Amino acid sequence: MIAPNLNKKTYTPIAAVVLFIAVIGAAHFLRDHVYYPHVVVEAQENVKLEFLQHGLFRNEACQAAVTTIADAIRVTCPTCRVTLRQCPGRLEPAYEKLLSEEPIEMPSSRLPQGVVTYLSDDKALALAACRETERLTGSDRGSRATCYPPNMRRPLSGSSRPPRIEIWQAIAGLFVLLLTGFASTFTGYLIVRYEALHANWSHDPVEVGPQKFHASPTPRIGGLGVMAGLFVCGAALLAIEQGASGDQFGYLLFASLPAFLGGITEDVTKNVGVSIRLALTMLAAACGVWLLGAVIPRLDVPGIDTLLRWTPFAIAFTIFAVGGVANAINIIDGYNGLAAGHAVIVLAAMAFVSAQVGDSFLFTAALAMVGALLGFLVWNYPRGKIFLGDGGAYLLGFWMAELSVLLVARHPEVSPWFPMLLLVYPIFETLFSIYRRKVIQGVSPGQPDRSHMHQVIYLRLTRARADVSDPASIIRLNNMVAPFSWLMTLCCAIPAMVLWKETRWLVTASTIFCLGYLLLYRQFSRSRAPV
Repeated sequence: MIAPNLNKKTYTPIAAVVLFIAVIGAAHFLRDHVYYPHVVVEAQENVKLEFLQHGLFRNEACQAAVTTIADAIRVTCPTCRVTLRQCPGRLEPAYEKLLSEEPIEMPSSRLPQGVVTYLSDDKALALAACRETERLTGSDRGSRATCYPPNMRRPLSGSSRPPRIEIWQAIAGLFVLLLTGFASTFTGYLIVRYEALHANWSHDPVEVGPQKFHASPTPRIGGLGVMAGLFVCGAALLAIEQGASGDQFGYLLFASLPAFLGGITEDVTKNVGVSIRLALTMLAAACGVWLLGAVIPRLDVPGIDTLLRWTPFAIAFTIFAVGGVANAINIIDGYNGLAAGHAVIVLAAMAFVSAQVGDSFLFTAALAMVGALLGFLVWNYPRGKIFLGDGGAYLLGFWMAELSVLLVARHPEVSPWFPMLLLVYPIFETLFSIYRRKVIQGVSPGQPDRSHMHQVIYLRLTRARADVSDPASIIRLNNMVAPFSWLMTLCCAIPAMVLWKETRWLVTASTIFCLGYLLLYRQFSRSRAPV
């Protein structure tokens, strides 16, 4: 027998697969598991009440919730007896069904934090207890226990929705936006003011590749300003807000470091491959799984949702998806204000829905990035003094992807197609580019060209221009591309904010956008200048 000759090209993909599996395993065993507060109470007249709340990321928080439920029962019902208090780390399918919208065979009350079921040999008595609970809590709209008879669909929305962001939290969010915006703007000023000191390693040269569309060498380290704004925000939250939101923001910021460092190193050295940057972004996603429990729980797609119930698959899928979104944002970052403006609209929509579901951490994290990007845009659009660079693009892509995962994971009422519709432009741009290069052109998907949507728009704008070699004209035409992208993003963000709970309509809107993208691409490609 002749042993196979395994060279470096053979070992590299094998090592990558082994490393990916190792990262998944580490994230699975190191992550904070989800704990579900579960209390069973025996009431009068042979009725048993079973309380089950949505999962919490720390056992201490779950034990505190169980104690709170038990104490409240003792006060409101002195004759009742608590027979079970536990915090299981995994739910059986029957219990998972209790927390869903699916009908169940016994009466149940929907609470802001979970559900209560009523068990009795006398079904009429159990239903009467359910309705009595609704009557007793009817005056308190914040904690009203809506009763649902057996075999009836139990929507997660309505009166059981958590309270929205309060006015003082909205004001705090505005303060965060202004703080990060100021820090980012000031850092951008330092980059521009002292450009001569770092030009040798920070400049993006002109006409080095097919994707260069600027008139003079420009610093591509604008991601430093964005990260500076986030760090200032994190420090302020940790100093002022001694609570879960500040800690979680710190965890999110720490998790983003591998993605940012991989990109900023490429900006400085010009020697970090796409595969390495993508791997570091996936490592950042694994840190998000470990520190924040950021795992995609569902996609509302039959078959895939079944696979996502298996935790290792869910973690692997999440890591792959976060890395893909970050790379997609880097792909559309081709002109002044394009990626940053797109992200401002997307993150504003995420902040809006986070406020609707009462999640102060996600609300703050979204506004912090909005502020940092607005500070960056002061220098990037329309003057083009600095570029976002790979560091900023990968940081931005990771941040948006991670907030998308957390929003769906923490709030079952939010459809997973809400963030999908918000990010459908960069995601579909990436998938279409892979198809175009691999299938139509027969070249490597990683081969750069001038055929992305934003580049086709630019070439269409320059088709009838005779003065495109003039630096001022190049900058002016460069700035004309971003509003087209912003308009496409708004066409997705507006219906997404209106329909954020309606999966069917969100899927329809995403499909319409993809078809519209193809028609628009075809129209612009017909009369563009030859490449």
